[in-house]
Amino acid sequence: MRKNLRALLGGMNAELSRLRRSRLLIALVLVQSVTFLILVTLFGMTGAYAPTALVNNDNGPLAQVFINSLENDHHSFNLIFMNNETAAREMVAKGDLVAMIVIPQGFSENISEGKTVPIIVFIDNINSDLTADIQRAVPSAVMSFGDGLKFEGVNVGVVETDSYAHNTSFINYMIASALVLDALIISGTLSAFSVAEEFESKTAKILAISPVPPLIPLIGRVMATALVSAGAIAITVFVALVGYGISPAQPFEMVLTLLFCIAIFSCIGAALGAVMKKTLPVALFVLGITLPLFLFSGSYEPQRFDGSLIWGAAHFSPEYYAVGLMEHAVFNLKVTPEPLVLLALALVGWGIGALVLAWFFSRRGFL
Repeated sequence: MRKNLRALLGGMNAELSRLRRSRLLIALVLVQSVTFLILVTLFGMTGAYAPTALVNNDNGPLAQVFINSLENDHHSFNLIFMNNETAAREMVAKGDLVAMIVIPQGFSENISEGKTVPIIVFIDNINSDLTADIQRAVPSAVMSFGDGLKFEGVNVGVVETDSYAHNTSFINYMIASALVLDALIISGTLSAFSVAEEFESKTAKILAISPVPPLIPLIGRVMATALVSAGAIAITVFVALVGYGISPAQPFEMVLTLLFCIAIFSCIGAALGAVMKKTLPVALFVLGITLPLFLFSGSYEPQRFDGSLIWGAAHFSPEYYAVGLMEHAVFNLKVTPEPLVLLALALVGWGIGALVLAWFFSRRGFL
């Protein structure tokens, strides 16, 4: 037992010494941990708040009420006040605007007299997704405007009952998922790189004749990479808290979830390193497979909303279980029908399976 413990700590110390000499690698890991967080949120940032010119030719009190309805329409418009000529130039000549909304002269007076007033909307329909966003948002703002003023003739209303007492923005939802993505990429890559290098540098031959099971010092090395990964993820969490204003509902649970994910993903990386035994291919493989797995994990929305086929396929990704745990820790959301205990047990199963693969292929490599 003591002999195995010395081998474990020896492998851990050896890996920490190697990492201390690889300052560029550590620097790249720290940069990568933040850039991936920003990368996955760019979609949400660019997909909301469409740049929209607002031409107000009325300036009456009801026009201002309508403008407030447009501004309060959830994450739809970035309203820029312009005149007709400037808006037309920005939209047509430069292509800087997605849409132009024109409030006609006499809007407030005509509305007060019970007349129907058309709101003129010009859309740059170069992208059907952005076009659909504007087409949904403008009628929503009109309905909100009419409902707020209690117009006669509007006989249908909405009585909303929310499952949660709070709303979670799209970007904030993605941030919690992105923390799990970071844990997979950073810890998985480092541990896979560490194990693969043992075979690539031929030092695995020394482990083959050691008096302890060869997997033990390799696990020690993986523990060292997990410590470095935890430091990199800590920086990412700081950026999420300060830069994005995330306020976790259960901070202690969030930390435990991240550490748990780092441990499991490090085991998965060790298995990949033992299977491939080459540092460059394994690093490219981790980067290549991570984003597809992430997209099938409920990272942008609960995966069960996308149909039974995609939802079933998502269960083959460890990210699915990790995202479920993280969204609950950060926002108290239940994004999977499975209970939290089952999600954690599924990840444990992934970790155990990865260690078995690492042991099997390491043994084959040593032989």
